[in-house]
Amino acid sequence: MDGIWIGAIIVGVLIVAFGPLLYVLPSRRDRRLAALRAQARQLGLTVELSSVRNPDAAAEDRVTAGGRLRTPMRACTRYALALDRKPEPAPSWRLLRTACGWIADEGAALPAGWLEQLQPLIDTLPDDVVAVDCSGRDLGCCWLERPAPETDAVPKLKDALASIGSRVAALSAEAEAGGSNER
Repeated sequence: MDGIWIGAIIVGVLIVAFGPLLYVLPSRRDRRLAALRAQARQLGLTVELSSVRNPDAAAEDRVTAGGRLRTPMRACTRYALALDRKPEPAPSWRLLRTACGWIADEGAALPAGWLEQLQPLIDTLPDDVVAVDCSGRDLGCCWLERPAPETDAVPKLKDALASIGSRVAALSAEAEAGGSNER
């Protein structure tokens, strides 16, 4: 009987000693996200935690209990691909995904006619991409990184960003040529 109590005490001490260590080990989700982000960095993408405006937020998320307006934000991870350096950078813009499709973010609209040209390329991005933006030096997408059965999600994401970047460069060159012809 004394052996059982000693064994129970030893097991209890081990649980108390190693319990905190098990708590800090990464979860399966954390390991999956780390692998996605490491793969993205290997492919030349920049990865950063970000947040974007949520245009589909519920009314209670848009106003505080005290009646103050607030901007509902959505946490995401921004995967960005550097654009080729040119003397004139591409204009800055951001598109947000809504239940009805893509819309320009406040104060960051696309130049006229670009959305129709970029729409087929943007539609190749994963369904949980909530924003696409161009800062002039890089092109990025804000991704929720939800579990996907496909293991090649990051290479597909990079290919889609490269296609969009090529089209943005072509549209920028057309706009520059049109602007210089008007002078």
